[in-house]
Amino acid sequence: MTTTLLTFIQETLRKALMPTTLEVINESHLHEGHAAYHKDGSHFAVTIVAPAFADKTLVECHRLVYEALEGKVGKDIHALRIIIKR
Repeated sequence: MTTTLLTFIQETLRKALMPTTLEVINESHLHEGHAAYHKDGSHFAVTIVAPAFADKTLVECHRLVYEALEGKVGKDIHALRIIIKR
């Protein structure tokens, strides 16, 4: 992957969900020493507001985020904390 995971997450979610608000934070430093830790990113928090979430349940919103990230969660992205705001 030529871009960082943080940049990948930002660009992918912007393209797929066109959010009005998007914040992506690399929280990997909080997990240093864990088996899946990687200094360049393995644990992320996403706060997102998007029109695509209108009339969707919280589970449906999370699914949209996971689908947008093209199967990276659980592979390149070890953990993703998602905060959906409306």
